[in-house]
Amino acid sequence: MTNATEFFRAIQQGVFVNLNTAMPCKVLAYDETKRLAKIEPLFMAKEAGEEPAKLAPIENVPVLFQKYRVNGSEVQNYVPTLEPMVDTVLAVFCQRAIDEAMKGNNVYPGTARMFDVHDAVIVGVF
Repeated sequence: MTNATEFFRAIQQGVFVNLNTAMPCKVLAYDETKRLAKIEPLFMAKEAGEEPAKLAPIENVPVLFQKYRVNGSEVQNYVPTLEPMVDTVLAVFCQRAIDEAMKGNNVYPGTARMFDVHDAVIVGVF
């Protein structure tokens, strides 16, 4: 294997290791009225030569709800109930910052924040 190949593989590995897509998390706290949770990622991080370490908790994570119309009735919002220290959820990490998009605003993707843990959204319970 050439030095160039090793170099680019190392860069690729570094990018993939730091790219957040989705991960299981333990619910630490949940405000059902605001639909915001504090979660603890269950994957650990490991630096070369170091012991694996827990990732920091993530606060104010939006929890998705569902809207249904059953048998022609009025539309109903169904808000999840999460049990802290019991439920394990799947958190996904949005491609860009979601602060303005959550308000329904168009967002220019010029921000450097990509796949950041602060743009997590809980999509369901395991």
